[in-house]
Amino acid sequence: MRSILAIECTHHIISIAVGGDAGIVERQTDGWQKAAESIVPLIEEVLVLAGTERERLEALVISSGPGSFTALRIGMATAKGLAFGLGLPLLPVSTIGALGLAAMERFPDRIVVPLIPARKGEYYFSVMPPRNREPSLLQQEVSYASVEQIGSILSRTDLDPVVVGRELDGVLEVCRVSGGDAHDADFFTAASLLQYGEEILRSGQWPALAEVVPEYHQNFTPHGGKKP
Repeated sequence: MRSILAIECTHHIISIAVGGDAGIVERQTDGWQKAAESIVPLIEEVLVLAGTERERLEALVISSGPGSFTALRIGMATAKGLAFGLGLPLLPVSTIGALGLAAMERFPDRIVVPLIPARKGEYYFSVMPPRNREPSLLQQEVSYASVEQIGSILSRTDLDPVVVGRELDGVLEVCRVSGGDAHDADFFTAASLLQYGEEILRSGQWPALAEVVPEYHQNFTPHGGKKP
C-alpha cells in the first residue's frame, strides 16, 4: 500500500487515516465543532502512531462533500495547505460515492441509498444498484430531496433498499413504510478513502491543486439563505 494520508470530516466525526506498508492507522474524534483546533493535532498523532513523517507521504485524499459546510471548508483548507507545502497531489473523493461503495461491501445484494443531511427534513442522496462497484460510481450524480420524496423513491425500488448515513432519525419512518431499513454509517471513516486514493494514483490523473474545491452542492444567496 502506498503512503497516503486520508481526511474525512464531512459529518459530525473527524477521522484521519494513514495507509502504508505497515497497514492502516486511524484516529477519530467527535469534536467536529472545534474542527479548526482538532484536525492538525489529529493528523500529527496519526503520523506518529504510523511511524512516518509528512515528507514520506505520496499523496493526500479527502472526502470532498457534500456535508457540513464548516467542517468541509476547514478540512479542505487544511488538506490544501499540507498538499501545497509538501508538493503532493490532493485527491478529492465524492462523499456520497465513497459512502455508498463502503455500504455495498456490507450489503452487496441490496440497493444502497447513501444519505447526507442537508437542511432540516432534506437530504443529499444517490441510488446505487447491487453488485455495481465500478470506480465511475465515485462520480455518481448527487440528488437532493425531502424526506417525503425519498420515501417515494424507496417505495418504487424492488430490491430491498437499505439507507445508510448519519443522523437518520428523520427518515426512519419512511424507511419502515417503504419496506426498507436504515443503518448508521459508523463504518465510513477516513480509512474508507484510502483505496480510492490508490486507484487515482495508479491512474496518473488527478486535478491541479487549485481546482480541488469542496462539493457543497448548495447555492448561497447574499442574505445568508441557501438553496440546493
